[in-house]
Amino acid sequence: MINVFNNDLEDFSDKNYNNDDDLVKYFKSEYREEWKIELDKHLLRTEFAINEKAA
Repeated sequence: MINVFNNDLEDFSDKNYNNDDDLVKYFKSEYREEWKIELDKHLLRTEFAINEKAA
């Protein structure tokens, strides 16, 4: 049971980072240590914009 929880946690923590390697490289070079936070912000903004267009 602990293994199942750990696998789900790993999937959640790396949710969108593997989708676009070039995007990850860009954010790592631009934002250094805060790249994950900034990438999350970017992904949330673009997801919000897509959802807003669909509505």
